[in-house]
Amino acid sequence: ALAAVIDEDHLTEDYIIPSVFDRQVVPQVAKAVMNAALRTGVARTSKKVE
Repeated sequence: ALAAVIDEDHLTEDYIIPSVFDRQVVPQVAKAVMNAALRTGVARTSKKVE
């Protein structure tokens, strides 16, 4: 999920992890965690977030 936050133009040897202040980080990680929980059957609900 984190890899998708940084676009190719900004990806460098020194910048491989996005800033904690990047507003895309939390929604992307939350979505990835939710999808993994649903896929593995550990989620308590089956509601999908777009």
